[in-house]
Amino acid sequence: MPSEVTSSLTIPKTTSPPSRRRRYKTEIAFVSPVSDRHTFEEHSNCFLGISLENSNFRPIKVRSMVEWISRRFSRCTVLVGDSIHRITLESTRGLCPPEALTEALRLGREFIDEQAHIFDDFRDRTDFTFINCSEVQTSDAYQSYHRALRDYFSQDANFYTSVEAFGRRYHSKHSNGASEAELERRIQMSSDYFLEEFAIFCCLKERGLPVMLYPGSFSTLSEIAAGEHEGAPKELRDLIVVSLKLQGR
Repeated sequence: MPSEVTSSLTIPKTTSPPSRRRRYKTEIAFVSPVSDRHTFEEHSNCFLGISLENSNFRPIKVRSMVEWISRRFSRCTVLVGDSIHRITLESTRGLCPPEALTEALRLGREFIDEQAHIFDDFRDRTDFTFINCSEVQTSDAYQSYHRALRDYFSQDANFYTSVEAFGRRYHSKHSNGASEAELERRIQMSSDYFLEEFAIFCCLKERGLPVMLYPGSFSTLSEIAAGEHEGAPKELRDLIVVSLKLQGR
């Protein structure tokens, strides 16, 4: 899940003594819509979006977020972005679609295998369950939402511009040396990524998960939650988006 990261902190190159291991504190960056800033915790269910191969999901940072969640929600679904990560692998590594999907699914399994124990440490407070994007994408509901979003994307200029601009900003920073044609191809792939991702979010909202948590921001998704893009599916318009930031300490 590429995103505009609201707080990008890196571990210093110098090695700290074991007794001073770096830690992170999870805080709220912003909430969309703003009217839910002080009420979103009244919901018992949420879902946490996981982007594969993203520095915000290193174990030490995941532990901080899981601890934060465990103090606020009784149930949390952990959404692992496996199948949609294939699009990132195609655009950044040049993998062909079958290879990209195989690698994306492998990375999803690897994330769960390597970090499930972190969630287990807090199960006395919160019921954490894992779900993969690949699982959600097999449902009829996903297909319906995806068609609706693609139609809206092709018909509404404001929605198109918002989604496309997000991808353009991202690839302008991460596509050094790419030709103009290749840059445009990557931007189109980013739009495909977000439309698939948004359809998945619709499915989770339909399943009773009203609050989305993510360490970063989705400008278009926040706009929808704030009341813009009225033609978007109701499930997205009713979703509460909580952008988190990770502060090193």
